Amino acid sequence: MIKSKRIGINMSEDENAKAEILYAQGNYEEAVLAWEKAEDVLPHSFTQCFKKGKALRKLGRYDEAAAALEMALLLEPNNANAWKAHALVCSQMDRNAEAAVSCEKALALDPYNARTWIVRGFALHQLGQYEKAVESYARAVECNPLGADGRRAWNNRGAALDNLHRHEEAIESYEEALMIDPFDIYAWNNKGVALGVLARHEEAVSCFLKAIKIEPEYATAWKNLGLAYQSLHRDHEAEEAFARAKELGL
Repeated sequence: MIKSKRIGINMSEDENAKAEILYAQGNYEEAVLAWEKAEDVLPHSFTQCFKKGKALRKLGRYDEAAAALEMALLLEPNNANAWKAHALVCSQMDRNAEAAVSCEKALALDPYNARTWIVRGFALHQLGQYEKAVESYARAVECNPLGADGRRAWNNRGAALDNLHRHEEAIESYEEALMIDPFDIYAWNNKGVALGVLARHEEAVSCFLKAIKIEPEYATAWKNLGLAYQSLHRDHEAEEAFARAKELGL
C-alpha cells in the first residue's frame, strides 16, 4: 500500500510540474487538465489554485476560475494578486459588487497597484457609481501615469466623466490617453463621441476618421462617423459610413 501511494504521489508531482510548463507555454487547457490529475492525490497548494484560476479565466471558464481563486484565497488570504485576479473574474461575470469588494481587499494589501485601481474603477462604473469610478481611475494614473495602465486609466476616466455629463473634462482625459498612445482607437472614438455631444461635429468626424485609419474594420467608429456626418447634413457620406458599419456586422 505504501509503495502504491508513493507511486501515486510521484505521478501527481509529475502532473503538477507538467502543468507549470504548459501554463508557462500558454497551453492553458492542457495545464488545467494536468492540475486536475494532480489534485487527485496531492493537496491543494496556493500556487496551483492561483495559476489554475488564471488559466481558467483565460479560457473563459469564469465560474471555475472564481472557484479556483477562492480556494487560493482560503490558503493565502493576504495575497493581493489573488484578490485582484478574483476581482477581474467577477467583473467578467458582471458580478461587479463582488469585484469591488475583492479590489478593496487587494488594495488594502497593495495600495500602489494601478491595475487593481482600474479594475475597481470599472466595477464601480458598471454599478453606476461614476464619481467613485473617476476617483479610482485617477488613483491608477497616480500609481502609473504612463504605459498601458496609464492609457487605460485615462480612457476609462473619460468614459466615467462622460456619464457624469462632464464632457470637456472627458475630452481632456481622452487626450491624455492619446498622448501615451496615439494609436488607441478607443480613445479616438470616445473623444469623437464626447465632441459630438458638444455639437462639435467636424472635430468628431476627424476623431472617427483617425480611429478608422488605424483600424479600418472598427465598426463602432464607422457607425459614429455616420452619425457625425448626419449631424452635419452630409447625408451621402453618412450613408456610406452606415453601410460600412453594417458590412462589419454592426
